[in-house]
Amino acid sequence: MKKLFSRMNTNDRQAIVLVGVNGFFWFAWAFGCYQAVYLQGVGFSASSMGVVNALSSVVGIASVSFWGMASDRMGSLRKVLITVLIGGSLMYALIPLVPVEFRGSPILLMCYIPAVCFFRSSMSPYAENLLVRNCNELRLNFGVLRSLGSFLFTIGSLIIAAWLPSLGVRNTFWVTGLFMLIPIIMTFFAREPAARVPAKKGEKRSMNLGELFKNKAYMAFLGFGFIFYIAVACEGNFLPYYMASIGVDSKQYGIILALRATMEIPFLLFMIRLRRRFPLRVLILGSSLLMGIECIGLGLLANSLPTMMLFCMFFGLGNGLFIGSSLNYVYELAPSHLKASAQAFFTSMSSVAGILGNLAGGAVFDAIGAKTFYLTVSALFVLSAGVFLLSFKGKRENAEVPGQN
Repeated sequence: MKKLFSRMNTNDRQAIVLVGVNGFFWFAWAFGCYQAVYLQGVGFSASSMGVVNALSSVVGIASVSFWGMASDRMGSLRKVLITVLIGGSLMYALIPLVPVEFRGSPILLMCYIPAVCFFRSSMSPYAENLLVRNCNELRLNFGVLRSLGSFLFTIGSLIIAAWLPSLGVRNTFWVTGLFMLIPIIMTFFAREPAARVPAKKGEKRSMNLGELFKNKAYMAFLGFGFIFYIAVACEGNFLPYYMASIGVDSKQYGIILALRATMEIPFLLFMIRLRRRFPLRVLILGSSLLMGIECIGLGLLANSLPTMMLFCMFFGLGNGLFIGSSLNYVYELAPSHLKASAQAFFTSMSSVAGILGNLAGGAVFDAIGAKTFYLTVSALFVLSAGVFLLSFKGKRENAEVPGQN
């Protein structure tokens, strides 16, 4: 093994390390997607679930902004990622220990779960940030490396779907933390993306965030993202309740997640070719429309697990496009010394949208029913695409692919 690694150049070794970080992060994440099913099982209604998710989004705003600015000030994305992975995994594993049999138990969960999100909300953004920045700087193929993350997420989702009847939903929390040890260890060996030298002790350094907010393209993307993530929050967080409404066991949720992750892979693998033919903004626009098609299908035609799977394929395709294009779009728009902050503010904006999506979504779901709810969500996806399309007017984007990312 040592001889094999000694023959590799730095880029090849880092590609393997990045697969270990990002790929196994998503493998572990697949085991931790049952929080909604757990809360549903202990008696949370869709409205109560919306409140929990909204509170988590509030904390998420502070989380990604805090850790993003900490990363830029320290000049280390790697240290921040290690911190949030350890903190988030440990606190998430302890959720089942919160008592659920007492009258005040829902309040305890509504307090503890958002606290977990101070770390957990920043785990995936900074795992992705480490990958996209290293791919751009080392000229690695982001689409291929990220598709391995989707592939491992699929494998993890299928494993937990088969294991869940004997394992139980409660035990998925600590299993997630156990598997998360792999990306934590691999992050220690990851390359630190280029950044400013950290400030010396006692030295004050201005972040000059005004550079970001004067960037019209970045601000237009924030506007699109706000509507888009309201729709995403509504679509994803209430899917177990939708499954129950059409007579599908919500414990089959893992199968849906596995299928979606599988459908992300084609667009990720061919992202370089797509970027040569289309501007990033067009790819982002397409992702929103594909997700809208899924919601139309859920609202009009789905009535069983197979028909759900058919339409959820569109969401997977759309998410593959969005993953491959959005991170690189933010990376290209942001100044070199504010890339982590740019990603952090975009993620914070998505958390703000999540607050509205979860609070309103839970109440609307209970009020109008599952089918009508998902038709409404489809309209939000189309609206986000329309708003983003308006920002194209009078702008030209260079379609040239900068490097192999």
